[in-house]
Amino acid sequence: MQTAFHHGIKYTSRIVVKVLSVTIVLFLPLLVLAMEPVKVHNDLFSVNFADDKDGWTCGRWGTILHTSDGGKTWMVQKSGTGYTLSSIHFTDSKNGWAVGDMGTIIHTKNGGETWVKQKSPVPYVLMGVHFATSRKGWIVGERTTILHTEDGGQTWQTQFKDEDFILKSISFCDERNGWAVGEYGYIYRTEDGGKTWQHQAGEFRYLEETGELVAGNFLFNVIAVNPKTAWVVGIDGYTAKTIDGGKTWARVTTGVPKTHLFAVSSDKQGDIFIGGNALLLRSADGGKRFAETKVEPEITYGWLYGITPRREAGFAAVGKGGWIYLSDPTGTTWQRVIY
Repeated sequence: MQTAFHHGIKYTSRIVVKVLSVTIVLFLPLLVLAMEPVKVHNDLFSVNFADDKDGWTCGRWGTILHTSDGGKTWMVQKSGTGYTLSSIHFTDSKNGWAVGDMGTIIHTKNGGETWVKQKSPVPYVLMGVHFATSRKGWIVGERTTILHTEDGGQTWQTQFKDEDFILKSISFCDERNGWAVGEYGYIYRTEDGGKTWQHQAGEFRYLEETGELVAGNFLFNVIAVNPKTAWVVGIDGYTAKTIDGGKTWARVTTGVPKTHLFAVSSDKQGDIFIGGNALLLRSADGGKRFAETKVEPEITYGWLYGITPRREAGFAAVGKGGWIYLSDPTGTTWQRVIY
């Protein structure tokens, strides 16, 4: 399951001042210049590239990092919030959104030089954001809530709500076709841009005879490949694919260990990439079977929570303690970025 968002302030600078022979020790937070490369140790939960050069990642304590060279170097951007940011998405190199705790929605229209808060209609934890165009976007979060905007986030409205569960991820392949997924295996599908959402999978109920809980697997991420094809991943190695618009979901187990899986992505060639607890998987046959990729250094003690294509340059993955990994163009080998 997802790690908790609660954490304390880490002070990193120590200044000693002598006043009238009395030594006063002041502990001050480390100040970082906006354009200075810096190693961030906060967990990162989401990463997105607008093209093969410009990319962004976000995480705990309002962390946002930006790269303009395909991921080789990263700069801190001032998000304007201290809340954890769970998801980030850009429609081009200028326009992007990030969402997180306490209904936080922030937007930039200049590539992250400045971030401006947008008003959320709910105070819930927001877990995923996706824009099909620079104006049409969706957000998912607590209480099975789906928010929608048609004006670039100037106004957000609650488009859908259902059971009191958490939706973790949302993905659209175009303006009309998308999926949202979350706790207990719940999967919702729209074919009309969210005007209607259909419950396709997931359950949570108690058997009257025994009181036993019957529930689906927690799902952490979804990727909509086209109107018929989508992938989901979740706890205990749960990996499934639909090729009929979600009418049926086929489980994939070959090469997938029974551990928590947090992220899934794909490229134009149909290769599938999955990140999770101490692993990064790749399928080169359309998802029939998976195998661990070559990762340097290995991620034995850690996890990857977000994966995204860098267009023709390969993929990027982010996770624990500020980890950022880049792949070669084929996604065969991965190297951690030292920034």
